[in-house]
Amino acid sequence: MLIIRGRRCLVVGGGGVALRKVQGLVEEGAEVTVVAPVVVNHLEAMAERQAIRLERRAYVKGEAAGYALVFAATDDPAVNQMVFADAERAGGWANVADDPEAAAFHLPARVRRGPLQIAIGSAGEAPFVVHRLRRLFERRLGDEWGEWLESAARFRAAVRALGLPRPEREARYDRFFDATVDPGALTARVPSAEEEACWLEGCDDAEPDRAPDHRAPLRAAGTTTGLVSLVGAGPGCPGLLTVRALERLRRADVVVYDRLAAAALPCDLPPHVILHPVGKTAGNHPVPQEEINALLVRLAREGRRVVRLKGGDPYVFGRGGEEAEVLVSEGVPYEVVPGVTSGIAAPAWAGIPVTHRRESVRLTLLTAHEAIKGDGPQVRWDLLAQDAHATLVGYMGVTALPQVVERLLAAGMDAATPAALVEQGTTSAQRSVVSTLAGLPAAVCDAGLKPPALFVIGPTVAHAQRLDCVARRPLAGHRIVVPTSADGLALALEDAGADVVHVPLPTSPAARIVMDALPLTGCLVRSPAEVDWLDDERGGAGWSDAAISWCLGPEAAQRARRRGWRRVVELAEGVEGDELVARIADPSN
Repeated sequence: MLIIRGRRCLVVGGGGVALRKVQGLVEEGAEVTVVAPVVVNHLEAMAERQAIRLERRAYVKGEAAGYALVFAATDDPAVNQMVFADAERAGGWANVADDPEAAAFHLPARVRRGPLQIAIGSAGEAPFVVHRLRRLFERRLGDEWGEWLESAARFRAAVRALGLPRPEREARYDRFFDATVDPGALTARVPSAEEEACWLEGCDDAEPDRAPDHRAPLRAAGTTTGLVSLVGAGPGCPGLLTVRALERLRRADVVVYDRLAAAALPCDLPPHVILHPVGKTAGNHPVPQEEINALLVRLAREGRRVVRLKGGDPYVFGRGGEEAEVLVSEGVPYEVVPGVTSGIAAPAWAGIPVTHRRESVRLTLLTAHEAIKGDGPQVRWDLLAQDAHATLVGYMGVTALPQVVERLLAAGMDAATPAALVEQGTTSAQRSVVSTLAGLPAAVCDAGLKPPALFVIGPTVAHAQRLDCVARRPLAGHRIVVPTSADGLALALEDAGADVVHVPLPTSPAARIVMDALPLTGCLVRSPAEVDWLDDERGGAGWSDAAISWCLGPEAAQRARRRGWRRVVELAEGVEGDELVARIADPSN
């Protein structure tokens, strides 16, 4: 929490640990000098754009004097101790990386949500706990906290302008906090303009018979209403995001995303982009649809470019039409960016064409929930059961599958009709079973398939085994983190069927969300610096003890083992192409 803007700071070292220190200093406006004979590419890039001063040489004894803060982050303990001793003699403040005993101060782990900062420290006693607590809070605290703090700052200014006695000011602050923060769920919300006005007047609550006026002028004078883009993220594979969708995401101020769309976020989204999760799971809708609608309206009225990122296509069982109706009624500019719907893509990934000449010439998309509605379904099961030349695709198809099968059989569909269920289609976690219509519920139960999944019923399902080209690839089912600096290697992994998560270093907030969206097989690293950077990310929801670290060269492997990584596989430097794929595919690893 030191104010170091404009102060001279020294970092000795040029690896991944040094880079982390430099990034934090630059973000706070410090004048940073880096001294190291060899530096990672990111430090070179920062020097080229004059964000830091870089001196490619060894540290000279005594030069730590004259700097406000000094960081020693080399691989040589003797050099680190020299830097620390020089700073101490000069009366400066120094910190030695990974050595809590040699430090005049300790750096806390920080969780940042806009202007909100939460610092976690252990006085150097247990750094491993600090990193794990940071990961915990990173997962628990949504990006809405940044917006909430901005609204709190505006509210504080309005309260202070009233010139009230301290007890009355505090009462209004308490009302703001109590009404907008859920301490159990660790969530926050931005209050409406009506609520704030009521609290400023000393009311306990906004009038109960009046809904909050979401059309209140929330934006600053002179700004224009932003744009809401209803964007389809595709079925799960990030490569199926459309070019227009990617362009809208790269230009966004805020991304309001569903759980099933998380894996499609571009990992290189700038840190200033607000990432707002509103995900739903079966039977659990933590953010009601009405609140999502109000959020989109409010963000647009603040002049922001908003991407509402939805799995599949926004208008195919995605409630995008409902959101569009609200935006129209509120006078908010919007657009629709269609996406690849899972009803076509997931079967294709499982080897099932949804249409095929002379076999299936019609396609019906429906939600399986229609089979269990008590107030009368909107689906004519009798007509669907009699159409032998159609493919029937049902979204959200696990729970209601037995009722769907029962209705179709009762309506006369042949029990031997080919049928399949595909779980998490187009992702590394995809699984599928192929059976007959009558046998599908039992086959799904035996395989343990779970939502999200869809069923496919029709003659073209018979092609699944022969046309399932995805499952035949040697790295099918692998999900591997690869730093963007090694994108040349990533191409061979993707061609072999792996889902590659391209992570920029330093790691971006979006990349953390993507890594945690689905289980990871492991990571591919080429240098100690990449190991240092990823070390802080391991332990997230996507990582497990089974994750393998493929390290190119002995230095990277040695650093990974020193960091306590459990499954380290050392590969020869320079391995690539088919040889790299073969080593990763080797089950003996």
